Parts: sequence; structure tokens; C-alpha cells
Amino acid sequence: MENVRPINHLKILTREWRKILIVTLIVIFVSLVYSLVQPFLYRATVSILVLQKSSFSIDAYSASKSEERIANKLAQVVYSSSFLKNVLTSGYYINESYFPTDEYQRRKKWSETVEASVPTGLSKLTFSIYHTDPNQALQIAQAIAYTITNDKQEYIGIEDVDLKILDTPLVSKYPVRPNILVNILLGIVLGIIFGIAYVVLSYDSQKDKLFAIPRRTDIQPHLVNTNKISETASVEKAMEKMTQIPEIKELEEVPELEKAEHQAEVQEEKREEPEEMKLEVPDLDQELNSRLETPRYDISKPPEVEPANSQPAKKEYPEFSDEDKFVGMK
Repeated sequence: MENVRPINHLKILTREWRKILIVTLIVIFVSLVYSLVQPFLYRATVSILVLQKSSFSIDAYSASKSEERIANKLAQVVYSSSFLKNVLTSGYYINESYFPTDEYQRRKKWSETVEASVPTGLSKLTFSIYHTDPNQALQIAQAIAYTITNDKQEYIGIEDVDLKILDTPLVSKYPVRPNILVNILLGIVLGIIFGIAYVVLSYDSQKDKLFAIPRRTDIQPHLVNTNKISETASVEKAMEKMTQIPEIKELEEVPELEKAEHQAEVQEEKREEPEEMKLEVPDLDQELNSRLETPRYDISKPPEVEPANSQPAKKEYPEFSDEDKFVGMK
């Protein structure tokens, strides 16, 4: 079909950039509010090196892999409740009320406070402690280092392993959690993704027919003769092929419109019915009564008898000067 054109998602996104911007700003605002609501935490770090004593039966590579496995094992041991109990009873000034009395909540709080990691290929064990009080974070880091180095036999079970503190506990000067800058950047990325998804999913081709026709600013509106255009022809392509289009300033300049208007006036005059001709007929009775003076006879008197030898008198008839006006008069 010629009139069907594929959806250009790039043009749709370019046209609807305001919606994408609004969604992005909303996501950034939510991430900023979430960052400000969270408590600010300081971080204390301490590093411990795991060493396995050399022996003639184990080469260096095998000893290095063994040390890495031991470090990973200790990283999992730190999250246990028994290790937390030993840390709290190690003699450092740790506020035990910071951890809830409920065992489930207590373990959850401890797992959020301590973070243990082992770099790949190394036997270095790093502990990160997060706390709202920097002094408490330092005390917990020192207690962890002391407990794991003194009770290594209890957690490792091998005498041929030695633990040494590489980096003493160090506390950050400023809060590291939540990271507002990272959260804002993450909000920008998620906002753009959500904005694009919203524009694409809410796009309706039926409501967007006017925007589907390319806009041209180099031409002015004009009249198009559609008498010879077939039903299957593409109007858009026909308009694109037109190079010179006359500009019409006033409708009086179009001869076709003037001719059509004249024909309409002629047809309207023909439709009007002719008025009926009225004939004025004179009132004959009134004219006769005004012009004729007919004698009236008195019935009460006897009629006069004329003598036999007398000749009958002539009757005098009235003369009519306008007798031609009366029809049927002789």
C-alpha cells in the first residue's frame, strides 16, 4: 500500500523530547529524595593478609590457591552470629544497643554493617564497616581485626596458616552512604530509559495522522484539482512532485470561482416563479348607475291614455359619449 509509511521512532522521540525530560526529572527527584531520607554512614576499612607456611610438599602456586580459599572462608565466617558475639565481647568500646535484641533483626543489622571482600587471585581479606558514628566504625574495625587474628585456629582449623594486618583501620572523613552523586547519575539513566519506554508505548498512530505528513515551509497553501485523482493514488507523493504552485492572494482572482458564482445566480433566477398577471375589470353596475338616468314610473297614478288620432311620441334615449367603454351596449 502506497499510503502506509513505517513508524520512525527517532522522529517520534525527537518530537516528544519534552515528555522524556519530564519523566527523567521525576526519576531524578525520587532518587534525590530517597538519598536524603537514608541515614548517612561513615566507613572504616582494615586489610588482613592470609599466609600459608612453606613446605616441601606444596609448591608456590598451590599454596597461593590455598590461601585464597582460606580468605574466602574467613569472609563468610565474619557474617555469623558467633563471630559477632566474639567481636562484642572483645573489650572494645562498641555500643551493643545499636544491634537489635531480636536474633533475625540482629543478624540483618550486622550484615548491613560489615562487608568482607577478597580480590580475585589474591589472599588479601578486606573488611569495610559502615556506621552512623565514625568512632563506632573504627572500634568495630579494630575488634574484627583483633578477633580474627587471635581466634584463627577456631575459624580455620589449620596451624600452618598465619594472618597479618596489612592496613590498620582507617575511617573516612565524610559519609560514603548514600552516594548522592551516583544516585543522581543512576536516576538520569533510568529516567531516560523510562521516558523513552513511555513515549514508545503510549504512541498512537491513529491520533498522530497529522504529524505523519511531513511539514514543508517552502510552499504556501493552494488549491488542488482532485477530479482526476484515483482512489489508490498517494496524495502526499503528488504534492511532493509539485514544484511551482501559484499563490492566490484573493478569491476574486480565480476565474473558475467567478464563473461558478455567475452560473449559480442564473439558476437561482430561473427557479423564481413569475408573478400572476392581475386584470382589472371595471365595475359596470357602478358606471351604469352614475351615467344612466332611467325614468321611474309611479304605480299609484293611472297611466295616461293618448288620443287615437295622435301619433306616438318619440322616445328620447340618452346619448352616451363613452359608449365604447361598455361591453355589450348597442
